[in-house]
Amino acid sequence: MKYMNQFLGNIPAWVFRLLFIIIVNFAPVALNGQQLLRLNDAVQQGLVNNYQVQVAKNEADMLSRNISYGNAGFLPSVTTYGSLDKAHLDAHVDVVGGSQLDNKNADATVTSAGIKAEWVLFDGAGMFAKYDKLKSLWKISDLETRITMENVVQEIIFAYCNIIRQQELLKACDQRLKSSNFRYFIAREKLDSKMGSEQELLQSDVARLADSVALLKQTAELKKSKILLNRLLVIDVQRDFITEDSITLVQMPNLDKLTTNSIEFNNLLKINTEQLMYSKLEEKSLKSEQYPMVFLTGSYDYFENNTEAAFIKYNRYFGPQVALTVGMKLFDGRKLNTSLQNAKINIQNKELLLKDTQQQMSAQIAEMYLDYLSLLQTISLGKEALTLAEKNLDITMKSFQLGQISSLELRVAQDDLFLASSNLVNAYYNAKVKETELLVLSCMLIK
Repeated sequence: MKYMNQFLGNIPAWVFRLLFIIIVNFAPVALNGQQLLRLNDAVQQGLVNNYQVQVAKNEADMLSRNISYGNAGFLPSVTTYGSLDKAHLDAHVDVVGGSQLDNKNADATVTSAGIKAEWVLFDGAGMFAKYDKLKSLWKISDLETRITMENVVQEIIFAYCNIIRQQELLKACDQRLKSSNFRYFIAREKLDSKMGSEQELLQSDVARLADSVALLKQTAELKKSKILLNRLLVIDVQRDFITEDSITLVQMPNLDKLTTNSIEFNNLLKINTEQLMYSKLEEKSLKSEQYPMVFLTGSYDYFENNTEAAFIKYNRYFGPQVALTVGMKLFDGRKLNTSLQNAKINIQNKELLLKDTQQQMSAQIAEMYLDYLSLLQTISLGKEALTLAEKNLDITMKSFQLGQISSLELRVAQDDLFLASSNLVNAYYNAKVKETELLVLSCMLIK
C-alpha cells in the first residue's frame, strides 16, 4: 500500500511494540531458518513413520505367514509320548481254572513310549479350500493396508495444505490490521486538527484492536495446523518448518477415466470382491463335509508291564503299526444343510453389496467431479475478485486520507479485501480436498 508508507515515520511507539509482539509470536521461521518441508517429502515421511501404516503392514505380514500347506492341513501331524507308572497294590485274582492270586504287597511298573503320525489323505477338497481361504484373508489384509496408506496420505495432504491456507489467512489478517492502523492514524490526525470526532477515533481504535486479536488467533491456528502435521509424520510436534508458498492443483483426468479406474482398481471394491470370493470358499469348505474322510496313521510303540498283581508277571511289546481309516458323517441333525443354505444366501448378499458399492462409487465420483469443476471456476472468479478488492482498498484509503469518504466505507473495503483473500485460499484448499478424494476413489493417489 503506497499510501501508507508516507505515514510510517509518524506511527506512535505503541504500534511498533504491538508489531514486535506479533513478530515474536509468528516469525520464528525467518529467525531460525527452518528447513523447507515439501509435500512429497511429508508424504514419504508419513508412509514410513506413521503408526497406523506400521500396524497395518504388521497385520498383513502375519497373515502372509499363515499361508502354508501345514496350516491348510496338507501335511501330517507327528506326536511323541512316553510314560512311567508305578503302583503298590493289594491284589486278589480268581481265574476260571480255580487258581487264585493273593498279594497284599504287589508292585507294578508300566512303561510306554512311542511316536505317532496322522495324515489326512482326503477330506473332500476341504484342505484346498482352507489354503485358498488363507490366501484370501491375506489379500484382504493387504488391500486394507493400502487403504490405510491412502487414508494417511490423504490426511497428510489435507494437513499440509491447511498450513498453507492458515498462512494465507494470516497474511490477510496482517493486511487488515495494517489498514486499521492507517485508519486509526488518520482519525487521530483529524481529531488533533479539530477536523474529526472522538467517536470516529474510538471506532477506529475498536476496529484496530479487534483486528489485532484476530491476528493473534490466526497465529495460534497456524501453529496448531503444524502440530497436526507433525503428529501425522510421527515427529516432534513442536518442530517448526516452512512449507511451499501455495497450494498446487494437479491436472485431473476426465470423469470417464476416473469412473473406469474406480471400478477396475479401487481398493475398497477389490476388498468387496475378495470377500465375495472368501464366501464362496466357505461354501466349498462346507461341501467338503459331505464326502468321506480318509486318514492314514502310523506309529512305533513300546510297552512294558512288570507286575506282581497278575498271573502274567512281565509283558513287553514294541514295533510299528499302520492303519487306514475311512469315516463319513451320515446324519448331523441337518445342521450341514442349514449351513450350506446360509452360505448361499451370504454369497448372494456379498454380490448385491458389491453391485451397490459400485453404483455408490460411480455416483460419488460424479458428484465430487461436479464440485471440483465448480471450485475451479470459483478460483478463477476469486482471483478476479481479489484483484478488484485490492484496487478498491487502495482507492478507498486514498479517498479516506483526503476526507472524501467515511471510516465506515473504509472498513467495508477492508472487509471486502479480507473476504476476497480468504475466499480464494479456501477455494484452493477445498479444490485440493476434492482432487485428493477423487484420486483416492480412482486409486491414483499412490502409484
